[in-house]
Amino acid sequence: MIPQQWQSVVDHSRRPPSTSTPVVPRSPRALRSQLPQRTSLSLLESLQAEIGQLETRKLYPRLSLYRALTEFKSNNTPRRSTGDQTRDSRRTFLDSFSYLCDVKKGGGTVRAAALQSLDLSDILWLAANEGIVDSTLAYAKTILRRLQAVSTQNRKQLQDTIFELAVVQCSHRVQYYKGKVQNYAKWCRIALKHVQRDDNVQSLRRAFRKLSEPGPNMEMGEYIKLCYEMRSAGNGIYQRTKEASENEGDDFSNLAHYIWRLGATRAHANSVVESMIAVPSLQRISEIRTLAPPTIDDKTIHPDCHSPHEILQDIFAETNSYNPLQAKNAFMRLFELDPPRQRPIRQKVVSYQPIRTRVHAELQLADMFSRSKNMMFVDNDKYIGCSKPACYFCYNWLYSKQYVRPATHYKIIVGCRGPDHDLNANGAIINRDMYSKIIRQIDQDIIDFLGRESTPRRHQFMSTEASSQTTSM
Repeated sequence: MIPQQWQSVVDHSRRPPSTSTPVVPRSPRALRSQLPQRTSLSLLESLQAEIGQLETRKLYPRLSLYRALTEFKSNNTPRRSTGDQTRDSRRTFLDSFSYLCDVKKGGGTVRAAALQSLDLSDILWLAANEGIVDSTLAYAKTILRRLQAVSTQNRKQLQDTIFELAVVQCSHRVQYYKGKVQNYAKWCRIALKHVQRDDNVQSLRRAFRKLSEPGPNMEMGEYIKLCYEMRSAGNGIYQRTKEASENEGDDFSNLAHYIWRLGATRAHANSVVESMIAVPSLQRISEIRTLAPPTIDDKTIHPDCHSPHEILQDIFAETNSYNPLQAKNAFMRLFELDPPRQRPIRQKVVSYQPIRTRVHAELQLADMFSRSKNMMFVDNDKYIGCSKPACYFCYNWLYSKQYVRPATHYKIIVGCRGPDHDLNANGAIINRDMYSKIIRQIDQDIIDFLGRESTPRRHQFMSTEASSQTTSM
C-alpha cells in the first residue's frame, strides 16, 4: 500500500509546469555589449542563482537518487562505426592517444582529445579531469614526434618504441593492473584444482601459473605482451577465462577484465601507429595544446530534497505526461527498495554529500569548441576521444549538444557538472537549459528503472572489455 502523503501524485492531475523561469531574449552580441554593466551583472547573478537552485533542488537530488537505485543505467555500449574508414581511424587515433596519455589509475587523470582544423595545420587538444602535468605533456609530444616519422617500413619498430615509452610513463597504472592479474590468476588456479581435469582445464592452469608466478626476470613489457597475446582469438585464454565465470564479479570475471586492461597498453600503442598510416592527414598535427581544468567544487543537496519519495513525487509533478498506474507502480517499487524502518536508499542519498564535482575532460573540450566561432573540428567531425568510455552524465550532455555519441559505460557518477567557468549571461542561459534537459532525462530514466527493474543491475566495469569498448582495442 502506498503511504497517504504520496497518493496525491497518483490520484490527482499533474501540476502544470512552473512558469517562474524568466524568458531571457538572446540579444545580438552588439546589443549586449551596449547594455549597462549593472543590468548585465544583475541578469548574470539572477541566472547563476537559478542554476544554483537547479543544482541543489533537482539535478543533484535526482542524480543521487538514481545512483542510490543503481550503479549503471545500462550495459557498456561501444562507439558506433561510421562505415568511413578514414573517419573511424581518426576517431580510433583520438581514443588511443588519450589512453596512452592516461598515465595513472583513477578518475582524476582521465584524458580527452580533439582535433582542431587550421588552414595549414591541425592542433591536437588534450584535457584531463584534474589537469595535465608538464611531464605528461612532454610524453605526449614525444609520442607525436615519433608518429610523424611513421612509414609502412618502420611500422613494427615504431609500435615497439611507443609501447616501451608507455610502459615507463604508465608504470603506476600497469603495475596496479599487474597486481590484480597476479592475485586473480592465483585464486582461479586454485579454484581449478577442484574441477575435473581435461585439456582445457590443464591449459588454463598453465596460463594462470604464468600470470600468477611470472618469475623475477620477466620485465613489465613482457608481462603486458603476455596478456595482450592471451586476448587473441588464436590464444583463447581470455575468452575461456570469461566462459569459466559463473557470476559477474567473481574471480574469473575479474581476471578476464584485468587481462584485457593490461593488454590494452600494447593494443593502443599498435593502434596509434596503424591510425597514422591509415589517415595521412594526421601528419598535419603541428602541436599539442592543453586545457587548464575548472575548479573542483563541492555541492550539497537542499535539506528539503533528501527524501527519495519526495524526490519521486516532484519528478511526477513535473513530468509532462504519465500513466497513473505507472506512477503507482513506481511508488510501490520505491517503497519496497526504501522501506520506512531502514531507509537504505535515503541513507545513500545523504551519504554522497558533500558532492565533490568536476567538469569531465570531454566536456571541457566540447565547451571550448562551443564557445569559439572560429574553432572547427577536423573534417567537421564533432568527435572527442577519451581514455575511458563516457559516464552517464557526459554521454547525455554530449548527445544533447549534438556531438558524436562516444562509447559509454553508463556509470552514474554523482560528482559531475557542466562547464561553468567564466560564464557570461548567454553562457549561463545555455548551462541552465542544458541542466534542464539533463534533469528531464534523469527523471525519465528513474521512472523507467522503477517500472522495469526488480533487482539492481549486475556488476560491470567502468573500463570496457572486448565486446564493448571505446575502439577496437
